[in-house]
Amino acid sequence: MRIEFKTDRRGYALALDQDLFGAFILYRQWWGLMNRRGGTKRQVFFDHDSAMREFQRIQKTRLRRGYVSVDRQSTIRPSNEHGAQE
Repeated sequence: MRIEFKTDRRGYALALDQDLFGAFILYRQWWGLMNRRGGTKRQVFFDHDSAMREFQRIQKTRLRRGYVSVDRQSTIRPSNEHGAQE
């Protein structure tokens, strides 16, 4: 699961994955759009519920601070732009 947020000056990505040992890893990445500042953070959770609670908490915080969720699928253009059949 991955979600991205942006403001006019900053970007933030949040991803939740499961490793080979069954632990859930919450990755955070943030960056400036007009500078090179940024960072990453990784948190390990041993159960899915606590990882999801933290994911949702961070998501709510980003939205409350003025970030907008970025839908990455909307930027993908279809391979066949003119509607012709292959």
